[in-house]
Amino acid sequence: MIVLGIHGGVTLGQHEPSAALVIDGKLAAVCEEERYLRVKSCYGRLPQYSIEACLKESGVSFGDIDLVVSPGVTYGGHQERLKLYLTYLYGGCPEIELIHHQIAHASAAFYSSGWDGAACLTLDATGDGLSGIVARASSETGIEIVKEISTDESIGFFYSLMTYYLGFSEGDEYKVMGLAPYGKPSIDLSKIIKISKSGCKLDNSFVRSEPPLRSPYEPMFAAKLVDLLGNDARLPGGEVTQYHKDIARSTQAQMEKCLISMVQVTKSLLPEADKLCYSGGVALNCAANQNLEKITDFSQIYVPAFSSDRGLAVGAAYYGAAARGDQTQATNHAYLGSSYSDEHILKELEGNGCSYEVLVDPSKKAAELLSEGMVLGWFQGRSEAGARSLGNRSILASAQSTEMRDIVNARIKYREEFRPFAPACLYEKADELFETEGRDLPYMCFTVNAREEAKELVPAVVHVDGTARLQTIRKEQNGCFYDLIDHYNKITSVPVVLNTSFNLKGQPIVETPRDALMTFFGCGLDVLIMGSYLVRKQEPTQ
Repeated sequence: MIVLGIHGGVTLGQHEPSAALVIDGKLAAVCEEERYLRVKSCYGRLPQYSIEACLKESGVSFGDIDLVVSPGVTYGGHQERLKLYLTYLYGGCPEIELIHHQIAHASAAFYSSGWDGAACLTLDATGDGLSGIVARASSETGIEIVKEISTDESIGFFYSLMTYYLGFSEGDEYKVMGLAPYGKPSIDLSKIIKISKSGCKLDNSFVRSEPPLRSPYEPMFAAKLVDLLGNDARLPGGEVTQYHKDIARSTQAQMEKCLISMVQVTKSLLPEADKLCYSGGVALNCAANQNLEKITDFSQIYVPAFSSDRGLAVGAAYYGAAARGDQTQATNHAYLGSSYSDEHILKELEGNGCSYEVLVDPSKKAAELLSEGMVLGWFQGRSEAGARSLGNRSILASAQSTEMRDIVNARIKYREEFRPFAPACLYEKADELFETEGRDLPYMCFTVNAREEAKELVPAVVHVDGTARLQTIRKEQNGCFYDLIDHYNKITSVPVVLNTSFNLKGQPIVETPRDALMTFFGCGLDVLIMGSYLVRKQEPTQ
């Protein structure tokens, strides 16, 4: 059975439209519209190019699809709109089923985990009228909601309105998370959101209601928030003061208290569950996720690479397959987007008059260049699903000096200096440098404490609070990226490289070879390796 999951296009507030294909229970492709349209978050768009990319990558036609599944059960006329849309594009439409936004989040996590049973917790701002659910999940009986989490309990709304107060935009919550370690949790925010018996309680009067919010580009917070805090909101692009750092840290601290409470409520409702599948936009807060296993009664917590709304299409497709009897299969990696052949890359290089070299071993050459202090764009294989570059659409650099971190921030990424970078580390070496306790952490969904050895050896990827958003690399997950780091380790005795997304501030991650070239020539990257080709900005010296 072939199931197409799609998300997006109902309201202007809907973001991160995507498409996913599940074929005979296996997730075959996940593509995100922003990568193809080159518009960050792609508010209000239906995933036209993502559908085409999924079909192409999977080698199927639209006529082969048996079922289309989408979140949006509370959106009036959604099913009819989708039918019109798909019929217009393809001349016909298979059966369409709508599911709840939060069920889609839970399905994305549970079915990709490969577990037979688990508790599910989803947390975001809002979707289909709820900010989350607690659910019982079983490979035999599916997903059963045991608690609905209302918008009056929305951790996501709380974090978003504080993000706006700090002068950032919707989708910039990760900046607050990065800024938080520079401050102190000295500001009481419990009047906005506090722990309760049901998990937490949000005072929605701090969220602006008049005039009604019409788009994600408007500030969310009401004047009441400014009155409570006694200071005006930071202007976008304005100076970041110690007060703003303290607000960020206090926001993170209050969010973590509420998250722990929600996880504990989940365990109390499902005491028989030993494992937790956790998803939704709030699950992207890797700093908050760090200690969940230690301070809750779940032995394992799984957060998928596509935990935010980018993964709704994944959950929809998985749900449709499972509901119709297909045996779903775990997703063991995130490399599920589009791929581009060497022939495609060569045509792009020659068409743009680029200087290039053909490489016998791109991974080895990349390691050599990194050991020489170069910063490179790295473009290989299928693009990653989810919000983070995981070694196929990445900017890479040595992690051995803080100077390199500052160089990448200032002349390549053009972003705020307080933003941390992530270490990509060989799995078998990770626990020597970071407190992983043997865990496989392939998706950058958890921070870990850096050991003293890491602080000395790779300071560019250790944040100011001594943590790191670690990605562990196994050869079976990504052989090309593993070989790069392995070669680098043989040259330098350092099994870690600095890995950040291949994009500039405010832009989506690059998708195509042309995107990669435009980004490469538009910033301070030293070299670009795409497939088997090395690209320079000038003729190489002999």
